Amino acid sequence: MTTNAAAISHLPVALVALGLAPMAAHAAILLKLATLAPEGSAWMRTLEQWKDDVATATGGEVRIRIYPAGIMGEERDVLVKIRAGQLDGSGFVGSGISRICPEANALMLPLTFRDHEEIDAAMSELGPWLEERALANGFVVLGWTEVGFSLLFSNREIRSLDDLRRAKVWSLPNDTMLAELFRQAGIGAVPVPVADVLTALQTGLLDTVYSPPLAAVAMQWTGRVKHFNDLRLAYSFGSLFIAKRAWDRIPEQFREPIREAARRRTAALTAEVRRSNEESLDVLRRSGLTLVPIPPAEVERFRDISERTRVALRGSLVPAEADERVQNFLKRRRQP
Repeated sequence: MTTNAAAISHLPVALVALGLAPMAAHAAILLKLATLAPEGSAWMRTLEQWKDDVATATGGEVRIRIYPAGIMGEERDVLVKIRAGQLDGSGFVGSGISRICPEANALMLPLTFRDHEEIDAAMSELGPWLEERALANGFVVLGWTEVGFSLLFSNREIRSLDDLRRAKVWSLPNDTMLAELFRQAGIGAVPVPVADVLTALQTGLLDTVYSPPLAAVAMQWTGRVKHFNDLRLAYSFGSLFIAKRAWDRIPEQFREPIREAARRRTAALTAEVRRSNEESLDVLRRSGLTLVPIPPAEVERFRDISERTRVALRGSLVPAEADERVQNFLKRRRQP
């Protein structure tokens, strides 16, 4: 009797424990991501859509929380917080990507690509390798998306390299790649943080900036210039990254649906960004900005400088293997 009574007295505790076990096993996994994209932007809309996709695909067992508009700091700050475990991932662009995957710099060197067809073929061939390199550095790539080709916007007509040398050209502080390009070209650029560029244009500290058209319009730079040209100075792209340690927390059956949803959304974002960049150029033409074409001979001068820049950065900013892969791709792509 005593033994049975003791067993019975512990029965409610055992039942409670058994009842709680499934709840603990199915507790929602929360992934925290940060982005510089502001509320209402195409980037932020894409992340919100993907957030809903994840909740649906996992039955709510994996949830995404997004911190927009740089409230978690610049990309460098966000990366520090990811590595410290305070955040789990982010949508990075340009220099943020290069900190995770330096090999990506080989695709963002100035004047490397000539059109979207080359870009798409390069990403199809080289994207999986870049993802392997990112994974080796502790990050899972969920999707790539376009930022676009940067054009020159100026208060003076830029038709030649000499015209650009006479201009007050903006440079992004700590952008080693473009700093080397300007050095090779003999251009004395003025470093100004992005947040201060509009003021610098208003005061005359700058008269020439570079940006994809959509971004230039969004930041109101185009309201302070008179001209733009057709030189595709550099190509930049973005990516949705998640730390591998966070990815490994996700039950295996959910990983592929989450990745597939991210790839579908980022592909749609690329198409939207391309349309928006073209529409932005139409808006600029209608608003009075004039297109200044660059003569073919001057384009070749710029390409020569770009080649010298590539050689100067090979093995330092741009890993040699990445440079070799991109150059081999371009040779095959462009051969007669």
